[in-house]
Amino acid sequence: MSSTSATRIARARRAIVAHGADVLLIAPAADFRWLTGATARSTERLLCLAIPREGAPFCLVPRLEADALAHECPGLELVTWEDHEDPLAMLDGRLRLDRAPTLLLGEGFRIAHVLALAARAPCRPAAPAIAPLRAVKEAEELRHLAEAGRHADAIVLETAEFMRPGMTELEVARFALQRFEGLGDTDPWAIVASGPNSALPHHFSSTRRLAEGDVVILDLGAFTAGYGSDITRTFWLGQPPAEAEKVYAVVDRARRAGIDAARAGVPCQDVDRAARAVIEDAGYGEFFIHRTGHGVGLEVHEPPYLMGGNRAPLEAGNVHSVEPGIYLPGRFGVRLEDLVAVEEGGANRLNRAPFDPLPQRVRG
Repeated sequence: MSSTSATRIARARRAIVAHGADVLLIAPAADFRWLTGATARSTERLLCLAIPREGAPFCLVPRLEADALAHECPGLELVTWEDHEDPLAMLDGRLRLDRAPTLLLGEGFRIAHVLALAARAPCRPAAPAIAPLRAVKEAEELRHLAEAGRHADAIVLETAEFMRPGMTELEVARFALQRFEGLGDTDPWAIVASGPNSALPHHFSSTRRLAEGDVVILDLGAFTAGYGSDITRTFWLGQPPAEAEKVYAVVDRARRAGIDAARAGVPCQDVDRAARAVIEDAGYGEFFIHRTGHGVGLEVHEPPYLMGGNRAPLEAGNVHSVEPGIYLPGRFGVRLEDLVAVEEGGANRLNRAPFDPLPQRVRG
């Protein structure tokens, strides 16, 4: 096991104690990768990392996954089970679930496994213990996120140059996905929302064909060395609809206000309030229908969440989006998004793609 994993597991064990629990159980998801450095499949076969408050951690793993995991996690004890065996009984015996230890369950377990564990011992979510640890990025994590941001900067601009009236949203999205893969990134994704579809914040890219005068939102990202990117820029093809330039300017001011408000010690809700106030003062408050931002790391959506009512303070090392938007139903929408790394005195932008709604080929 790497020194990084050993350090993270030690921090997790302290969190177990602080939360009055006995065992942390982690399914194959982002927490698993953060703690072990390994990736594993989440299937109907039970696989989980067990970290007791005392004693060595171990991983319960199906036999067919054991060799691959042993290669990725040398030094981690593997408790393997065959298909004819009952993994819950093995876990029961190892952890003495008959004594009803308090279990912290990470994200990603199948519901059948959750119910079976809950029938044997008290269970609570692990997120309150683990999420704050993952939310403060280490130096190497920040380097990966900065590189991911540079990839997203390049590809959002390349995609804007590529798109033309007559192309479908799916064609444009496919171009972005291929470009991410060409850089060696994994699990790329893209929202291409054109015309009235741009008023739908989480629109699924469709067969709609881009048209002259469309507003087009490009919201895309991928994973670089396991760490996510997430960028949004809004463009238009030719002459935009009436009011689009005004809305764009308001959203950009809101983005800048949110970034200016972000720094260590500031409550998350204050960043949301700073961005939202700009949009409300311009008369578009009812059309800003989502939070201002979310954390990014091994997952594209993770804590901290920048929204009203979240009084948790930002910490140096947090990475989060600032992505205000205005969505006019049936007409168009504008969203602009940067990722920032929180520092003691402010926030460092991880995205540097310019803000100009006209692609370079149109500007000339």
